[in-house]
Amino acid sequence: MPENKTTGMILITDTQYLTSKALKSLLTSRGFSVQVATEGKELLRLLRQLRVSLLITDHTIVDVLSITELISLRNSSPETAVLVLTAEINQMQIRELHNAGIRNVSLKTDDRDELIRAVEAALKGRQHYSDGVLDILLRKQDSVDANGLLTKSEVDIVRQIASGLTTKEIAARKQISFHTVMTHRKNIFRKLGISSSSELLMYAIKSGLIDNVECHI
Repeated sequence: MPENKTTGMILITDTQYLTSKALKSLLTSRGFSVQVATEGKELLRLLRQLRVSLLITDHTIVDVLSITELISLRNSSPETAVLVLTAEINQMQIRELHNAGIRNVSLKTDDRDELIRAVEAALKGRQHYSDGVLDILLRKQDSVDANGLLTKSEVDIVRQIASGLTTKEIAARKQISFHTVMTHRKNIFRKLGISSSSELLMYAIKSGLIDNVECHI
């Protein structure tokens, strides 16, 4: 008989302490076996050492994870399901995940029952988008501008780049890693179809994200 994946190890990886703590408490109370990785090196070590049935992650804030790396993980460990649990997401990001074969997405604002449904669906190999994610998918597509393409965090980083802050300064101000800011920069450039900070500055001015008097050239 095939293995019942609901009995396998669940690995949570999220840099937000309260999210990891609350989610672990919820899942262990339901009889799941749970481990937590709070940083990239720990995540990679546990993936090597444990037989993980489900990885729950907010890949946007974990240093070593990106959509490309999630695809690589799925290819190397097809027995490991992936549930993306994030604070914010837009239609483009949902489509990117879907195209990458990651079709289990939930929001950190989902209630307890919704989160349990998401976990159980992922462990059973079923596609699942939470109600909040479905609302985003069904929402009328915004006009194609920076506000429609970028997340709130990315818009904030655009403003800080345009104001003259370095990547290191942005990381310190937002209390995230240098690598995470670089990942955001790459995603912003890709989404907007630009290749330099000067192009980003012009785009930010034209789109109304900043006023040109705020800029320091």
